Amino acid sequence: MAVKQIPSSEVEIGMYISHLDRPWVETPFLFQGFEVQSQDDIDELCEHTKYVYVMVPDEEIELGGLSSHQSASVETSELIHKTNYSDTVSAEEEVKKIRSSHEELSALFTEIETLVQSGGTLRLEVLEQPVKYMVDSVAKNPDAYLWLTRLKKFDSFLYKDAVTSAVLATALGRQLGMAAQELQALATGCMLMDIGKLSLPTELLHKPDRLDHDEWELMKTHVDRGLELLKACPKCSPAVLDIVRTHHERLDGGGYPQGLQGSEIPLFGQIAGIVDQYVAVTSPRPFAKPISPSKAEEMLYKQRGTMFDEILVEYFIRTLSTYPTGSLVELSTGEVAIVKAQKSGLNLKPDVILLLDANKQPYGTYTLASLDNYTKDNLPVTIVKTLADGDHGVSIEELSL
Repeated sequence: MAVKQIPSSEVEIGMYISHLDRPWVETPFLFQGFEVQSQDDIDELCEHTKYVYVMVPDEEIELGGLSSHQSASVETSELIHKTNYSDTVSAEEEVKKIRSSHEELSALFTEIETLVQSGGTLRLEVLEQPVKYMVDSVAKNPDAYLWLTRLKKFDSFLYKDAVTSAVLATALGRQLGMAAQELQALATGCMLMDIGKLSLPTELLHKPDRLDHDEWELMKTHVDRGLELLKACPKCSPAVLDIVRTHHERLDGGGYPQGLQGSEIPLFGQIAGIVDQYVAVTSPRPFAKPISPSKAEEMLYKQRGTMFDEILVEYFIRTLSTYPTGSLVELSTGEVAIVKAQKSGLNLKPDVILLLDANKQPYGTYTLASLDNYTKDNLPVTIVKTLADGDHGVSIEELSL
């Protein structure tokens, strides 16, 4: 793949930066390779580098020239590039509209758990309208549902994972340009992909230590258990069953239960696998502490082309943005904040709510700050890093925002 060196001052929006004139870790750029999407990106490049390497336009392949056979199969899928979405409402306005539907969607999982544990038959039609509300909201502006899901306190991490996975998968499908019908199936499948865990022993799910071999083998049966539950539902679509069946399969054949490889894994299953991995490592667990969103994104980026499809990983990272909505961040002032909403063209300068001062003490009141104009001592305030849920004693679910 051809690349050429150009001065940073000659970078234009739309170019793909493949390398810098210095190590990536010496700059604020999270990923080793990215598409320039705004003047803000150009300004950051000029500030931290003298020259960069860009891919030659006539040989450029979308999303960084990732040319594996698996990625090509994703790009040629008939399910993507059908619709171009853009934010049509502000996140703040949308949050006010969807609070009740978000609560309804969350509450449904209490009913689902009761049904599964009592041996009842699931009725997927009860999910249809709440999921549609969610899909419609994410299509307008993903930040609203991402924000509410991140802050809501759930009785079980299984419920939280289910709703979070559905929202993230829908946001990724939106980025891929899927039509509303596909988004509905994708959201439903990702919401139900771990439903088989509800029939496993509670002590297994909440064990604080590493699972032994037999326990791990039992845990893996949740895939077949979930399929058995959903196949009994008259209105369960093949797309939903595909997600449940393949969300733990991996591109290199190292997944389970079938060890599928590459294009043997359907597109929806590949999306579900990426989302499931991200949610698992960024959410508190009985057996593991969460990692920060940026660490999770770096992990996925390193696994692209082996465990996960390269193009899908880059689309997912683009969906989340550099500092995902609902993530804790530390500012250049030492303050700790939570990202409230993204700003178009300013991926490094989202709106945040200030939580802790420079000494890591709670503020008396929460203040919204827009990082495109927030300054201290006449200096612009920037994000230094993302934090894991629980860092500095901040539990996201416990915030009253």
